[in-house]
Amino acid sequence: MRTSLIIVSAMSLSLTGANNPATKMMKENIEDISRFLKLELVPDVKINNGHIEDNFNLTIKTANNILDYVEKSMTETADKVQKTFETMASNITQNLEEIMQKSSSNLNALQKLTIDNEVAIANDFTTKLNNVVAKIETRMKQHEDFITTSVAVCAEAFSHMSRGTVKYSSLFMESVLINGAPPVSEVLDPKSGDFVVPPGGDGIYHISYGVLIDTMSPRTGMSQARMPPRFAVKSSQGKRITIHEASQIWATVGVKNQYKDLVPASRAITLNLRAGDIISLEQINNHAEQAYRLTFCVHLVHPTLVSSVTWEKLPEPKALVLNMTTTYVEPILQDFQVGDLKSTEKKPEVLPPVMSPLQSPTSQFVVGRSAKVPGHDSSDPLNPLYMIGGVPEQPEAGSENGYE
Repeated sequence: MRTSLIIVSAMSLSLTGANNPATKMMKENIEDISRFLKLELVPDVKINNGHIEDNFNLTIKTANNILDYVEKSMTETADKVQKTFETMASNITQNLEEIMQKSSSNLNALQKLTIDNEVAIANDFTTKLNNVVAKIETRMKQHEDFITTSVAVCAEAFSHMSRGTVKYSSLFMESVLINGAPPVSEVLDPKSGDFVVPPGGDGIYHISYGVLIDTMSPRTGMSQARMPPRFAVKSSQGKRITIHEASQIWATVGVKNQYKDLVPASRAITLNLRAGDIISLEQINNHAEQAYRLTFCVHLVHPTLVSSVTWEKLPEPKALVLNMTTTYVEPILQDFQVGDLKSTEKKPEVLPPVMSPLQSPTSQFVVGRSAKVPGHDSSDPLNPLYMIGGVPEQPEAGSENGYE
């Protein structure tokens, strides 16, 4: 705009006359301007245009570098995030599978241990129960045998006179059971007069007898009177034979009256006998008078278990030792750590263009022109110096850095 103003002013001055001092000065000024434009301003403009183009190219290159950096950084970060999530998902899946597998294995092991212990408890209980039942059955059988063992036998004889064992004419009472069964043979033989304790008939026996004693026979009279008979219980236990004095009876009544000499007498004794022992009634006096109405009874009062029975001992079960081995296996979980998700791309480096200094602002034409023409009003619009180096124009709206 200033250049156009200078050209218009030069043309107006040329019309006024060549010899005018103002015209001459204007001519000089135009020459100076032309020289300034050709040698300084135009090269500066070309250089400035080159700088603008370099800045434009550098801006495009920088923008492309920034876009490439952003794209690569975002791609790298996205890949890292995706790999992180994939690794996390894989670890979670593996850990869940490990937990499920270990839980299933632990449950199966615990179930097997429980079943084994239940089977062991059932078998142990069954074995011990069967053993207890067998022992109880044996004990009950012993009690049954004990209860069902009874001996009661009685024999009688009309008379007896000689010394020795009393023989009997018959048995009027015989009830013998050993362990619920009758013995294989008679326990009291009337012919021998012996009572033999049967096998399994061990116990305490009540032995009793009764007799009608004749102290003097009417056939012989007083001069030839015999001794009254004396009776006692005899036992044979193995090789030991005993006449039990506590069981003796005899009588002396009626010795003065031969018709009033019949004396009834009886005796009882309790003995502890074992199987095979022999019991009999003995008359122990020589030349004794005759005895009548003899009875002999043997009764098992209380069976004992001295020789034939041993009580079965009941078992004392002990507590079963269960298998309490720990079967739990801890699952091994894979650890996971989130790595660095930052991009490793190098940030683009922005280098400003190297700009050479312009010559025109420091030109002698611009800096020292006003000092060569003293007395000129620099604010005069017709002053060429004002036109070239006057007050700088204010930047127009929308322009950048003061350039149109």
